[in-house]
Amino acid sequence: MSTLQAPVVAVLLGTDHHPFPRLVDWVAERVADGGTSWFVQHGATPLPSWVPGVPVLAMGGMAELLERADAVITHGGPGLIMDAVGAGHRPIAVPRMARLGEHVDDHQVAFVRKMAGAGVVTAIHGPGALDRAVQDAVGRRRGRATHVPVPSAHQRAAVTRFGSLVDELVRGG
Repeated sequence: MSTLQAPVVAVLLGTDHHPFPRLVDWVAERVADGGTSWFVQHGATPLPSWVPGVPVLAMGGMAELLERADAVITHGGPGLIMDAVGAGHRPIAVPRMARLGEHVDDHQVAFVRKMAGAGVVTAIHGPGALDRAVQDAVGRRRGRATHVPVPSAHQRAAVTRFGSLVDELVRGG
């Protein structure tokens, strides 16, 4: 991607039935400012009319978006985090919070904290840090920043297993 083109920011909210308006509101403010191309996979969360996106992306569409993106913002789900990492990104992760009705519990908060501690994601908990995190991600992607750690096969398997265990717990199994 040419450095003369506007950065592309992919925002991935997953497909959980809980809405995630907190992150959509942060993104909508930035889309309105212009200068950056945003695309939101929004699941159950409604988007304002000026924010481009779709509820669900097919696997091919997800892979294409991750390839084009200069920055990836995602909820704290292990699957999307590892998809972004596998595409060479250090995703910006915003964990869903139970107290805000964004999920059934706070497992994403704990998972994102752990992944941030390992240098796999950049954890964001408020809109003030989002602009800097996007700027840093774009710089890394365009070759103007530090190395992005790529998890080993063992780490990827552990994250996948963790996600499966969380899913089982949430389903009551």
